Amino acid sequence: MRIGIDFHSAEREGSGNCTYIRNLVEKLVIIDKENEHFLYVTDINYPYYEKFKNIKNAHLYMIRLSNPFVRIPLLGIRTFIDKIDILHVQYVSPPIHRGKLVITIHDISFLHFPECFRKFERFRQRILIPINIRKADKILTVSKYSQEDIMKNYNVLRSKVIVTYDGVKPIFKTLNNLAGTDKILGSYKISEKFILFVGRIDVRKNISTLIQAFMLLKEKEKIPHQLVIVGKKDFLPKHMQRVIEVSQHSKDIIFTGYLPEEHLPLFYNTADVFVYPSLYEGFGLPCIEAMACGCPVISSNISSIPEIVDNAGLLVNPQHVEELSTAIYKVISNTELKKELRDKGLKQASQFTWDKTALQTLEVYKQVMQ
Repeated sequence: MRIGIDFHSAEREGSGNCTYIRNLVEKLVIIDKENEHFLYVTDINYPYYEKFKNIKNAHLYMIRLSNPFVRIPLLGIRTFIDKIDILHVQYVSPPIHRGKLVITIHDISFLHFPECFRKFERFRQRILIPINIRKADKILTVSKYSQEDIMKNYNVLRSKVIVTYDGVKPIFKTLNNLAGTDKILGSYKISEKFILFVGRIDVRKNISTLIQAFMLLKEKEKIPHQLVIVGKKDFLPKHMQRVIEVSQHSKDIIFTGYLPEEHLPLFYNTADVFVYPSLYEGFGLPCIEAMACGCPVISSNISSIPEIVDNAGLLVNPQHVEELSTAIYKVISNTELKKELRDKGLKQASQFTWDKTALQTLEVYKQVMQ
């Protein structure tokens, strides 16, 4: 087979689409030696792509223009030039292309939380996603929750929507050698025990409730902890910004911004607890990354999280400040519970690997061709 993959998201550091496509393709080109993989990018000189240049069954091709209205049709033309048998994209495919079509749709958050998207992107998704769902030979998604969500909202047969869970990179593991930890954490002004959140900062990640729960703990239980929020600062409600500014605990709330991936395992390993009160997730990868690093997890009892975390973390109503603060205090003040969650988390995280994701994806390619 000649497999074409829209690979341009690999250039978008820190995004979920980037994490998915990088890890999937890295494993595919190793596992699948029978087929040719044509990787379509927008900047062939992007440093990350160096690792593919000496792999015989991986071929990088540049589509120079990044504007989606130009890039996507050009991608379609390129499939005819390369005689592609299967084209694999995320969310949106070219209007005309050669070969069968496999689309990955991680979630349909633009329907549930439209306020997290720019007006144009919201409009584009609402128009193009239904068209692409109808066109696709198979749709890949990352949880049974997302599978049901897609089926319900777009009237799609279950047999067309295949669940291929995300995986965890080997870099996310328990660290025995924590030399230099204080220096790295100190560079982010972290000097105490801390509660950790990792993810994009927007409305559906529910950072506001986490901050309120943290402030309640500072007032009520006098905890010495800092709250460390890692991720791109897309959106934080203005009222929440004001609350932080006037609070006597504002100095204990640290926004690090985007962190290099190599620093993340250190943060997961040294945090007292990882808290992820998201209101909607297709998968919730940071929870599994935290578990793989031996960090106890508290997360939401809605969307895909119960499916992914299962009984390896504490699940709470993410909209109840007191319930969230009680769960956090329960973990940070109970050594036995922390150990229990750590052990369960390590076991749960071991079930999610990118090798498994790649093998399942390859099997879908074969089904489509049959």
